[in-house]
Amino acid sequence: MVMRVFLFSVLLAGAVVAPLVAREPAPVSASTIPNLDSVKAEIRAYYASGNWEREASGVTTSAQAFVDAQLRGHPVKPAIVLDIDDTALSDYGYEVSHDFGYDSRSYDADIDAEAFPAIAPTLALARHVKSEGVAVFFITGRRTPERAVTLANLLKVGYPKPDGLFMRPTSDHSSSIIPFKSRMRAYIQSEGYTVLLSMGDQWSDLRGGHAERDFKLPNPMYLIP
Repeated sequence: MVMRVFLFSVLLAGAVVAPLVAREPAPVSASTIPNLDSVKAEIRAYYASGNWEREASGVTTSAQAFVDAQLRGHPVKPAIVLDIDDTALSDYGYEVSHDFGYDSRSYDADIDAEAFPAIAPTLALARHVKSEGVAVFFITGRRTPERAVTLANLLKVGYPKPDGLFMRPTSDHSSSIIPFKSRMRAYIQSEGYTVLLSMGDQWSDLRGGHAERDFKLPNPMYLIP
């Protein structure tokens, strides 16, 4: 199960605005709060127009160019780290079918059904770097019992066999995913790999270091701390 705390980052005038969190002042007037139905419509239009994929492709193109440049320096055991949900696999269909809501039972059922399609730009990146001898690791907030179906979903949609797939333990109840993901990147480094890049759709996928560079994909739908 992936814990999603804040749904609806807001698209306004083409920019992604972070959602309000508890420590911020409460709005004093309804006029300052974007209309929820309008936000949903903007998100649908953003994806339907192809703008999301164009933006994501720009990120992965930059990531590929960075890896290619680093490889010219012959790093020791080069590797990349990818998040899974809305980085390697798309949750957008689930979000739309649930009116941008989330409940763990229906989401876990889709995980068990291996129902998530590949995000094409990320898939192309993974295949490209793998062909150049770069190890591909996945670190996800999905829990350990979902490992088999998650791996099956990745392989089914065309990802190369991972060099490592790190699932969040069921015993990890931290309020943030950052410590887990940072520890796993540190572990990969301890195995002698040079982690050229880490890619995710959440800032929490990337914070905590242990990668040469971070690349963030756009996600206007939710925030994971």
